[in-house]
Amino acid sequence: MEKQKLIAYEVGLNPGFEIHPASPRRDWMDQFPNRQPYRCLPLAMANQAGWMITSPATVQIVWNGGVERDDTKITPAGPEHAAGAAMLQSHFGKGIVTFLFPWLFKTPAGIGMWVNGPSNFVIPNLYPYQGIVETDWNSASFTMNWQVVKRNVPVFIKKGDPICMITPYPMGLLESFEPCIEDIRKEPEFFERMQATAKSRHDAIKQNVEAGANDWERHYMQGRDTLGFVAEDHRTNFKIMPFVDNTDGAGPPPPPPGFFDDDEQARTNPHA
Repeated sequence: MEKQKLIAYEVGLNPGFEIHPASPRRDWMDQFPNRQPYRCLPLAMANQAGWMITSPATVQIVWNGGVERDDTKITPAGPEHAAGAAMLQSHFGKGIVTFLFPWLFKTPAGIGMWVNGPSNFVIPNLYPYQGIVETDWNSASFTMNWQVVKRNVPVFIKKGDPICMITPYPMGLLESFEPCIEDIRKEPEFFERMQATAKSRHDAIKQNVEAGANDWERHYMQGRDTLGFVAEDHRTNFKIMPFVDNTDGAGPPPPPPGFFDDDEQARTNPHA
């Protein structure tokens, strides 16, 4: 596949954000006996489907349940985290915390950006809002926003914790589909494969339970099914390239007035 440019323009000083290809690993998955969650390939693939942006500071967040912006308090863990914590703000009130990024992203024509919380990564008492941004033309930055769920329950974010995942997304993809519901028996071969797969999985689970074993069926992981079908383009990972610094150390230009300010646009549009 031909390589395309994904550009992160520096538009302000970076107090500690990092951006890198998303890892397939998650701490909670590592903690399972035999790291069982990694046997679910769709889960592991979703973990790595984009680039991860990490927190620039260690902070505590407390929302008292009020609707005003001052009802959410963001406190850095110490003076060394103050600059990074300044990039976390309460723009909207009602317990929403906004991360302001020092980059303006640019994608090729027709490709937007899916902006979301890190897939399969939990921050207790926080819920990520997501958005799709037309980054192929938009000259305004976007932000990442999280909702504190429970009032007066502290939220802790550590420096280096993933707080945003960005994934390029073809803007016309969804509209290219003509969805329909069909009788699977119209495709006898596919129907036969489905039945054989269901029986194989049922038998494997039953044998594990009866034997007290911890084995698992690997057909999907191997890109094949019970009757011998082999997928031509089966994937078990994404080989995503890291961002390369082409700035020559020049440093970013001074941000224009309002770029990082708490202006009306930022207060009314979570992904402005």
